[in-house]
Amino acid sequence: MHDILLPTTDAYDRNAASVYAAQLAAGLRASLSALYIVQPFLGGPDFNSPGVIAEAVGYLLEQRKAAVEGAEPFLDWAQRQGVEGPRWETSDAPFARAVATAACWHDVIVLQADVDRETGRAATLGEVLLTCGRPCIVVRGVSAAPPRRIAVAWNGSGECIRAVHSALGLLQRADDVVVLQSEPTAQSAALLPRIDAYLERHGIRAIRHPHKIGDRAPGESLLLAAEANNADLLVMGAYGHSRFSEWVLGGATRHVLEHARLPVFLRH
Repeated sequence: MHDILLPTTDAYDRNAASVYAAQLAAGLRASLSALYIVQPFLGGPDFNSPGVIAEAVGYLLEQRKAAVEGAEPFLDWAQRQGVEGPRWETSDAPFARAVATAACWHDVIVLQADVDRETGRAATLGEVLLTCGRPCIVVRGVSAAPPRRIAVAWNGSGECIRAVHSALGLLQRADDVVVLQSEPTAQSAALLPRIDAYLERHGIRAIRHPHKIGDRAPGESLLLAAEANNADLLVMGAYGHSRFSEWVLGGATRHVLEHARLPVFLRH
C-alpha cells in the first residue's frame, strides 16, 4: 500500500479523513495525494437572472483560487504530519468520476463521511465505492492510523475475498485480527475455512469470533460486533449494483456508511 488518495472539496479544512490519511501515509511510509475537486454551482432555477449569474461567476473564481492557493498550505501541513513528498492535484470532473480517474494510480482512497456535505453522504460514497475499482477507507470521526486491531466481516463472498486481499498490508501490521463470521450460504460455506489458511500463509493468526451477524439488521449487527471487539478498523465487502443509471447499495453497506463510528475499509 504505497499510494494513498485523499479526495477533498475544501482546500483548507483538515477533517478527520485528512488526518487519518496523513497518519496512514506516515505510518506506512507511503505517498499521499490530495485531489481537490471543484464543485458545480447549484444556483436554482432562475439561472438567467443577473444576480445568480454574478453569484455563479464569483463561486467559480473562488473555487479556482482555492485550487491554486490550497496547494502550499496542504503540502506544508502534510509534511509536518510526517508524510514524505505529498502531492496536490485538482479536477473539474464530477466527484465520483474524478475519484475513479485518479484512483487508477493509487492503492487506497480515504473518504470523509459527512451528512452535511453531498460528497460525504452514503449515496455519493457508495457511487465511489462501486465505480472506482479500488478499496476505500471511509472515516467519520477522529481515529488513529495505522489500525492496530482489525475486525474482518466474512461470509465467503467475492466482495469479502477482495476486501481481505486488498487490506492484507494493514492486516499484517495489526496486533490483532478478529474474523466476524456470518452464517454461510450453501455456496460460501466451503470458502469459510480458507480465510484462516490464507491469513496464516501471510503471517496473520486471526481470532474467529463466535458472534453471528444477525439477519434482521446485518449492518447494525456488524457494527455492534466490531465495537464489542474494540476494533479500530472494520474490513468488509461493499455490495451494490447499477440500476437505471443509478448506483444502488446493499442494505448492510448503506447502513455501515451512514452509521459507522470507526473507520471502515471497503472493497466492491
